[in-house]
Amino acid sequence: AQEFTTMALPVIAGATSSSAAFLYAADPRLSDPLFLHHGLEPEYSSACLRLSADLFAQMARQSGYEPFYVSTPGLPNDLTLYPVRSEQGYAGLLGLSGLEGTDAAQDAFMETLLRSLANATNRLLERYDAERQLSHLNTYLSVSSMLAQEMGLNELLEITLYCCMETVDAESASILLLDDEKREFAFYQVEGPAKPLLMAATFPADKGVAGSVMSSGRSEVVNKVRTDPRWYQAVDSDTGHATRTMIAVPLVAGEERIGVLEVLNKADGGLFDEDEHLLLVSVAEEIAFAIRNAKVFEYVASTYCKQRQGQRSCKGCVRPLGSWTPCVKYREASL
Repeated sequence: AQEFTTMALPVIAGATSSSAAFLYAADPRLSDPLFLHHGLEPEYSSACLRLSADLFAQMARQSGYEPFYVSTPGLPNDLTLYPVRSEQGYAGLLGLSGLEGTDAAQDAFMETLLRSLANATNRLLERYDAERQLSHLNTYLSVSSMLAQEMGLNELLEITLYCCMETVDAESASILLLDDEKREFAFYQVEGPAKPLLMAATFPADKGVAGSVMSSGRSEVVNKVRTDPRWYQAVDSDTGHATRTMIAVPLVAGEERIGVLEVLNKADGGLFDEDEHLLLVSVAEEIAFAIRNAKVFEYVASTYCKQRQGQRSCKGCVRPLGSWTPCVKYREASL
């Protein structure tokens, strides 16, 4: 995108004798539209982005390349917007400011330019999507690899939540675990601004979006949390944390319900998308089994090893469960 802004848009502005040029591209593969510009005054940028978003659906219904002329206070003078369309479909809008009057030759040139620009934009979107998919794959492989390491579970989950937050561009993330009676959620691991307050918080397991996804077994993207009737306001009220958007994924190991993974608040006020949702679903399964295995091993260590061999049995352990790999992790963590 940066290369396109620094190379293509200046050429387009020069070829059309325009003082500024911008490209608005919207596509289902993008979590947010692309808005690239050259020569556009800073005070006009937000207004041009809003205008492009408003006109996108309207101009997408056009069959040709007829421009849309705008003369409105708060926008650049003599602003013209063209639909960017190719055989592959509608890609976005090209905005030109200060474009001089056109004739038949200029119109033919613009049609060719727009067709070429549409092809270039489609390639840009394909590259953008491929890079994001690769980033998501790398996150999954990193998380999966980390959860197999001989480290403390809390440390592993802390790193895992940070990876999830960075990849989906979120402000915070948490893991809520069900208690033994399956009646309450407790915040087992939290990363983000509200961590000091949430680590001590609990709430009923049948409340909120977390309770809903735990009950249904289906993960959800909720991009309007405060208008969702399931939203459990008490947690935000107690912590002062304002939840806007959320991805909630049940943590299930085999058939055992463990808890819920939540990632909150897309940065810069954006919305979570389906690709980010699917990434967290794949990561959640790894998290669920890591937590389940740790809980099972803690139970075995407490009821067998420590009772039969003493509270410090894991230090210098003769491994009565010698065939069970987690015992190695437990022993090394206790040295």
